[in-house]
Amino acid sequence: MRVVVFGASGVQGAAQVEALARTGQHYPVAVSRSPRPVSIDGSLVESIAADFSNPADISEALQGADVLFLNLPSTSFQPAGPILAAARSIAEQATKIPSLRLVVFNASMPIPEIKQNIAAQDHRREIREILRQAGLPVISIQPVAFLENLLEGWALPPIIERNTLVYCHKPDLRVSWICHSDLAQLMIAAMNRPELAGRNIPVGGPETVTLAQLAEKLSSAWKRPMRYETQTVDDFCLKISNAMRNRAGINGDLIASQMHKAYTYYNNSPDKPFLIDMAPVLNELPVKLTPIEDWARSHPVPTSSSLPDC
Repeated sequence: MRVVVFGASGVQGAAQVEALARTGQHYPVAVSRSPRPVSIDGSLVESIAADFSNPADISEALQGADVLFLNLPSTSFQPAGPILAAARSIAEQATKIPSLRLVVFNASMPIPEIKQNIAAQDHRREIREILRQAGLPVISIQPVAFLENLLEGWALPPIIERNTLVYCHKPDLRVSWICHSDLAQLMIAAMNRPELAGRNIPVGGPETVTLAQLAEKLSSAWKRPMRYETQTVDDFCLKISNAMRNRAGINGDLIASQMHKAYTYYNNSPDKPFLIDMAPVLNELPVKLTPIEDWARSHPVPTSSSLPDC
């Protein structure tokens, strides 16, 4: 099948393109604003440049598509207006593609059924409804915390500098961490189940752990004595606000306020949004998920020279 991956230059979309190519059964098309050449096992993946604010670009990218994998930027750190407008334009153009039989929407985060007044979640829910109200068959895949986040942004420096996992999860919070490649495999499995259209499917990895257990597994895989520290929601949001304060066009205080709502919900909600029972999911989407230690062995800790500029 011809599977068009929107948002292919992002880390999640790139993993989907690679996973599709490695099946040997599907033809991925990598779509992004500024695509880079992608070669998988020596074969060049077709790439298309598209501005999601341009309907003609979207239409061209979707020509001949059997399935659309939709990844859109998070509104946690970006204005929501252009992203929602892009969703509307994508939905409109997708309805004009007679070959398109399914949209697999990567929500990139948990979306609780009951609204929590958390803007990023509400925007994801709105995108999902924009697609469905256009008449498109949509499966929404809703992952929890990504293991790759440990090697990015605020989490990485203390790992490199002090062998310490610092995260805004309370000590007894159990999290079904998932990796990008497993999300891609689940999306591929979903596209082979078009009868699941209309479903919203929370997904996680094969293990559910506390911070202490996660540090223990990382320590074993990385062969370094990992400690852990629970960062309070207040401290986490203060650091976000300070980091964003001098960035043009970004309201650091507003972002911090929304993140405070989100992480308070993640830590304290009785519906346990980060705890996913994957057994029923795997009955419908049978894939082999990656244990935390296996993921960590294939993702070594970067050197100090690779630290991000936060």
